[in-house]
Amino acid sequence: MKLKKSNTIEIKAKSGTNVILQKAIDTLSSQGGGKLIISDGTFYMFDSLHLRSNVSIIGSKKTVLKKAKCVYSKLSADLGYGHYDVSVEKPELFKKGMGIYIFDDFGKGFYGTVATITWKDGDKLGIDRMLNHDYARIRNAMVCSVFPIVSGYYVKNAVIKGIMIDGNADENLFIDGCRGGGIFLLQCHNIDIENVFISNYNGDGLSFQQCTNLKISNCEINNNRGSGLHPGSGSAGVVMSKCKITNNGKDGVFYCLRVTYTLLENCEIMENGNDGISIGARDTDHIIRNNIISNNCRYGIYFRPADRVMGGHRNLIDSNIIKDNCKNQGDSEVFIEDITDDIWLKKNQISGENSKYAIIVGKYCERIVVDRDNVFGQFKKGVYPENSTSIVLKKVPQNLKLGPDYLNLKAVRHLNIKNP
Repeated sequence: MKLKKSNTIEIKAKSGTNVILQKAIDTLSSQGGGKLIISDGTFYMFDSLHLRSNVSIIGSKKTVLKKAKCVYSKLSADLGYGHYDVSVEKPELFKKGMGIYIFDDFGKGFYGTVATITWKDGDKLGIDRMLNHDYARIRNAMVCSVFPIVSGYYVKNAVIKGIMIDGNADENLFIDGCRGGGIFLLQCHNIDIENVFISNYNGDGLSFQQCTNLKISNCEINNNRGSGLHPGSGSAGVVMSKCKITNNGKDGVFYCLRVTYTLLENCEIMENGNDGISIGARDTDHIIRNNIISNNCRYGIYFRPADRVMGGHRNLIDSNIIKDNCKNQGDSEVFIEDITDDIWLKKNQISGENSKYAIIVGKYCERIVVDRDNVFGQFKKGVYPENSTSIVLKKVPQNLKLGPDYLNLKAVRHLNIKNP
């Protein structure tokens, strides 16, 4: 990663808060970029560590960012979309500089708002981002101090390396991956995340939305209450490699909406609370290869139900070990719901004592190609049901144009990107 400046700031403090780290990052950013080196120590996070373009954050692998205990309050007045303040019943719980999450029963997901408090006046708290929704007391609106521990919004050319993230889940409320995560990125490009350990977050471990050209490698993402990895909302050209994604509460890897041209390889995706990998909703043109996908509570790989427009089409499942999933529910190691087309499986080793079948495919799917070089174990009822008319037994083509190498303008123009 090339930076505009060779500036370096080193923090040797053994403890502190997000404030000292953010000050250093913003100083480097004001100088055009540089490197922040953080030695061993624990830093309590009362707001996100906000990434900046052209800044690298390098920890020692014993650099811990720990989420502070959250506080929360009901609203004292209803809130309007586009405004930059909130009104709360218990303003004494909140301080300037604190990160907060605003939501109600109808205003969650992308309709929730994560922001930083910029001023206080009576029961009113000023915030640095506008409200994404109308929030009402009758809909159980809440303000609480939860947020991504590391976040990037509209950032380019940044590095996160050698950091341990402790989400302190028992002392924090849940936030979903559309606005939260141990690391959360929105509309970020060319970000490297390496040797980062994310655990115990009350939400997804690492979530990225509307991002391109990310590299996520050698990370451990475990024991988070949501999914481990959450590629989301139109992201493209992402490489996820050599990661251990284990014991998360929901899916190991959850491909959300319109994620395209990614590579997931050489990862261990094990013992997660739902599916090992979940894919669908226009999630297309991916390569999933050389992974170990085992002992997850439901399917090893699950293609979610859709119509033909919204299916997770054109995906290659190559040289994975898929075994011993369906610990709590499910009938097969790989389950492809209607309507999903053009899925290619080759050189996989698929086995499982808990599963009736290796592969189940919906009857309206088309061109589910299972190469004869796949190796199957013994299943209770067979490799696949006898009526699996969608399965084609033939060699997988060699010239499939999938993954980050084939990222193109058409794949990113929905993000208003002119040059991928």
